[in-house]
Amino acid sequence: MPLVDFRTIYRLAFATLVIAVFVACMVPVPEGLMVFSWQDKLEHVLSFLGLAALGCLGWPERAERVAVGLTFYGGLIEIAQSLTSWRSGDVFDWLADTTGVAIGVGLVLLRQRLQARRRTT
Repeated sequence: MPLVDFRTIYRLAFATLVIAVFVACMVPVPEGLMVFSWQDKLEHVLSFLGLAALGCLGWPERAERVAVGLTFYGGLIEIAQSLTSWRSGDVFDWLADTTGVAIGVGLVLLRQRLQARRRTT
């Protein structure tokens, strides 16, 4: 039995990031935080890439469910933002979320394949 249960660490990190992403997406954005025009989309991609990677590492047998759940989660965040007076929902943000999910899942699956290949050689 390993000394450290990495799945538990990944799951705790995933849960923490789920909450952090929601909070970050719901608070008002102070003026002047944008450095370049598509920064918001990059932030969405990176946030959901991290969520997908942690989710797939925490539940490797459920990568498809993680991907579908995070895609819905991104959509729900956009709906929640549209219900506030200080944020707005954006379908392109949701597409950026979905792109991040696809990249994150793809990277974890690639990692698993490479590890399996190393074990067989």
